[in-house]
Amino acid sequence: MNPEYDKLLPKMSDEEFVELKASIQEEGQHYPIIVNENLEVLDGHHRYRACIELGIEPDFEVRKFEDRLHEKKFVIEANLRRRHLNNFQLVELAVPLLEIEKALARGRQVQGGRDGRALQLGLAPDDTKPEFTGKATEAVAKKAGVSTRTFERGKKILEEATEDEKQMLRDGKASIGGVYNQIQQAKKPPQRPTPKIESPRDLQNKEDLLALLVRLHNQELYCPNCGNSMLQCSKCHKTLEQQLQMKAPSAKDLAEASDESDEEPFSEE
Repeated sequence: MNPEYDKLLPKMSDEEFVELKASIQEEGQHYPIIVNENLEVLDGHHRYRACIELGIEPDFEVRKFEDRLHEKKFVIEANLRRRHLNNFQLVELAVPLLEIEKALARGRQVQGGRDGRALQLGLAPDDTKPEFTGKATEAVAKKAGVSTRTFERGKKILEEATEDEKQMLRDGKASIGGVYNQIQQAKKPPQRPTPKIESPRDLQNKEDLLALLVRLHNQELYCPNCGNSMLQCSKCHKTLEQQLQMKAPSAKDLAEASDESDEEPFSEE
């Protein structure tokens, strides 16, 4: 077992591993375990463990790769195709593939540049074509079977979320969008309510309205049948007197002012 490859892969639950062992014991090993030339397991880690625990000689198939990057890429892609994983588990498995794809793309671009210059100079075969790659993130997201947006959000979660949040995602108890929004919200500074700046016209209108309310209240308008105040808010149902009590300081000042100028007409502006 290669510890580097082993830790890349999502672990089976205990129930799934028991079912795998029972299947191998009853029906045998359906697929060979893929290993490299050093006999390190590349694909079939759980099958290998099951065979060892059952005391069964595993079936192997040796694969050769041109370098370590291509070998590691195979390890990840083989599990992306085979395992039944949720979106977060797919992203978690595919994120290391992103760096591999970027490294391979850089290599192709360097080789492509060399081939392109060789073609211009007439030093390369006619069938040589410069090889370049598209966006690595889009390519990896496609291989993982998720959207580019989901992949980028999942990658951000892996970088910044707590281990508890990640485990909830692995268990399917949270969504990538929900955890991502929580992370983004936590970064925002707390918003303080902006105090409203009232214009001189607004202040004057308030004074005129309170003056009108004081005059209406002084006339003592009540329902002739039940005796209740005839003036109350249609929304909160507070009476005129209650409204004036809430504005007591201003109402008192305006009431005193109105006593001095009872004959002055009220402005409806």
